[in-house]
Amino acid sequence: MEIKLLKTFVTVARLKGFSAAARELNTVQPAISRQISDLEEELGVDLFWRSTRAVRLTSAGAVLLREAQEILAHEERVRSTLRRVGNGDVGRLRVGFISSATQAFLPDLIQHFRKRYPGVQVMLLEMTARQQLEALAQDQIDVAFSRSLPASAKETTRSIEIYADQLAAFIPESHALSRKSEISLGELAGEPFILFQRDGAPGLFDVILSTCLEAGFSPDIVHQPNSMQAVLIGVASGLGVSIAPGCVTQLNMRGCRRVHITDHVVPVPLELHYRPDQMERPASAFVDLVTEMRPDIAARMES
Repeated sequence: MEIKLLKTFVTVARLKGFSAAARELNTVQPAISRQISDLEEELGVDLFWRSTRAVRLTSAGAVLLREAQEILAHEERVRSTLRRVGNGDVGRLRVGFISSATQAFLPDLIQHFRKRYPGVQVMLLEMTARQQLEALAQDQIDVAFSRSLPASAKETTRSIEIYADQLAAFIPESHALSRKSEISLGELAGEPFILFQRDGAPGLFDVILSTCLEAGFSPDIVHQPNSMQAVLIGVASGLGVSIAPGCVTQLNMRGCRRVHITDHVVPVPLELHYRPDQMERPASAFVDLVTEMRPDIAARMES
């Protein structure tokens, strides 16, 4: 049964006449009569009792009317749902993120998104930079808040810079250097270092290492935790010093001090990455929102 024929049948049954149905459906009466006849022939039953004065449903017609109304209502629900999916009103959004780099702005951003798109299920997935890159490639996340991508990933992935961070020194409160407001990078030479593991963020690790080499020393790395919070715990425990993006101060800094580095300043951008070839409407809407809010986020983070 075609949906068009069911709509014609329901209209005739509701208006109790072929002429009235033709007027509502903006067609002519012979066309309505032909459609009803085609439907009756397909089903093998009479749907209407016809007379010169009235048109009324047969028993079979009454049964079909109930079923047809349910079918048409279901069709409209499907159409409405698909329109909402196409508009980004429903669906899911999977966001990969680095907690230390996003803690100051991501909650507000997600709340803004959910107010605009309450029907979208948002999933927040904390991942290292490397894990996010792999998850994007395997369509396990839709967008990623991470560090700059390697050149090999830029062919398939688009990026938006959110803000530019800077490397800073993180020093135990008990250390003499923690009493300074700023230091040169060379003052850390000879200190034991605690750095975030390279496997999780190879780009960041290599930038820190090359920056130390430019300052004239190779860091003595004694520990490589798998989270920035663990790095700070190691520093607070007096096991060493660290160099990390300034955003790390958003984490628990008890026992640590952030000290400004005056030389060899290297920007460490945080970017939003996504793949246009696999992006659904909710992800596209999220990228639009991030683009809209990016100036405020950058101003807050870079201050």
